[in-house]
Amino acid sequence: MTDKSQSSPATPITEAGFRADLDALLASGKNEPALTHLITELPRLLGTNKINRKEKLKHLTFAGRMLQGAGLGKYGPLKLERKATNLARVVKRHGLRSRRTFVDLGCGAHEPLGLATYFYVNGFEKAFGSDFMPVSDAAYAALSMADILTDMYIFPETYMMDGTDLDSYLARIKNFDLGALKRGDLDAGLARVAHNVEFKCCDIVEAGIEPGSVSFLISYAVFEHVMDIPGVTKHIYDLMEPGGLGFHYIDLADHRAYRHDGDYNEFSFLTEEDCAPNLNRLRASEQAAAFKAAGFEILENRPKQKPIPEETHKRYLPRFAAMSDVDQSAHAMRLVIRKPL
Repeated sequence: MTDKSQSSPATPITEAGFRADLDALLASGKNEPALTHLITELPRLLGTNKINRKEKLKHLTFAGRMLQGAGLGKYGPLKLERKATNLARVVKRHGLRSRRTFVDLGCGAHEPLGLATYFYVNGFEKAFGSDFMPVSDAAYAALSMADILTDMYIFPETYMMDGTDLDSYLARIKNFDLGALKRGDLDAGLARVAHNVEFKCCDIVEAGIEPGSVSFLISYAVFEHVMDIPGVTKHIYDLMEPGGLGFHYIDLADHRAYRHDGDYNEFSFLTEEDCAPNLNRLRASEQAAAFKAAGFEILENRPKQKPIPEETHKRYLPRFAAMSDVDQSAHAMRLVIRKPL
């Protein structure tokens, strides 16, 4: 077996062979090749007349879930747990003035209320997800929310933040209509918490969040796309309460590198005058300076660096070539900020 399936259209496929290859790839940590195997071989498996319909449904249902569990998916408890664990550490390190309002800025279209649900269950009065994009598939989001809430209920030790009361935590989980979520009805599943957990499909400046109310505001891979950095950072400053905490993971890379076609690397767009229109190309120091100019205190500023391909570095535009080594080589950064008291 190789990373890509060795089967050809003429090679018979069996359930046992399909599962053995999938299991071996996942066991060896080759998650992307496992996804390739699923995409290429599952249609062949489903097309055979030697397997009955319910056996085919089994593979449709559970093979994908195995890959979700390996961290490849856009849904589910593992995705939430990774982010929530990181944010809980940030809160523990720097503290919260209150648990009044949580905002997930750029929450995404797939599971927009995952983190909002986590923070609501952990005692926040209100929790919002905000994004330009509408929910991509409400039924899938509902099913995933059912999985998340079930996981949170069974494993409170994994999901409870310091200072959260267990009885309140469990009661808040029960405020959701798990039955409706399991049926794929997102609106009904959220109906009982609609005033506490809400998706805002709009620009954050139009979200109607009460100024001075936000205790904790976070974003993942959002601020590299913001074109009006001064305006947005100032609006966020106004939304937050005195002492309010912020966490921002900013992806500073050329996103074309994620095509995996080898045509681009994380720094390619620093060689071009014309590039992707939805990336601002601000470097690490410029992103941090924007938050500081809005009035925030910088508690943590951690750029993530990697080597720049030599040929790319030679072609840097003058304004990027003149920057510091960190600004030239940072492909991502973590910022933790606070609004002064």
